[in-house]
Amino acid sequence: MAVDMIGWGAAIEESDSDQLIVFVSGYGRPTNQQFHFAGYAEQFTQNKLFLRDHANCQYAQGISGVTDNEEENLEFLRYLIKKLGVKRVSFVSGSVGSHPTVIWGHKLGVNDIHLIGPVTDMDSIAKTDRGQQEAFQPVAEYFQSLLKDDYPYSNLREFMKENSDKVDSVDIYYGLDDPTDMAQAAFIEDLPHVRSTIYHKGDHFRVPMFVQRRDPDMANRISAPSVVRPADMRKAGTIGDTELGHAVVRYV
Repeated sequence: MAVDMIGWGAAIEESDSDQLIVFVSGYGRPTNQQFHFAGYAEQFTQNKLFLRDHANCQYAQGISGVTDNEEENLEFLRYLIKKLGVKRVSFVSGSVGSHPTVIWGHKLGVNDIHLIGPVTDMDSIAKTDRGQQEAFQPVAEYFQSLLKDDYPYSNLREFMKENSDKVDSVDIYYGLDDPTDMAQAAFIEDLPHVRSTIYHKGDHFRVPMFVQRRDPDMANRISAPSVVRPADMRKAGTIGDTELGHAVVRYV
């Protein structure tokens, strides 16, 4: 399957599958902007869309060469989903890419969302040691500008809670060696449609490597014939911990 560029900010690899997987890049170093998850995605035969943010501003300035603002982002995604005629749409992202991914996913009503080390609260993350690191200063400053403007999605909890019936499953992945990731996960992981995979070891930088290089859990969920709905599991009372050895699956 060939990968076709759609402007600078998007690339697509089409197949005859009835599923689309959208890989949403988070923060990218300005001198070396890459499509995140490109190597990981090679194992999948489904339709694949890759997105990257030229301005590191949560795609608020659009997808370069494709759209110019947040509303056009949604219009483009709706158009593409309709054009492909797929029955299932899965989103994959992590870190600061979690915000646009969650917003798009819930507004579009996709089937499943997978977030590695999600950032769910802009205010608290900007105040952490990670938010103060030089490499992430542009993102932290952008978050602060949104907070000053009372950005409605600065904390994802209420938006996700109000729209919990729009998405079948939100899977989050994080490690116990990272207090910041644990705190960010805590904002959303008790919501009815959220399921946590908690790694016994690993932090914001190592867990993504585990998920993409060693651990088949996320890939298996993405390619499963159906999506497990955490809300249904909670209603049925079948929410005990599942120990995987390297991690535990938990409905908080």
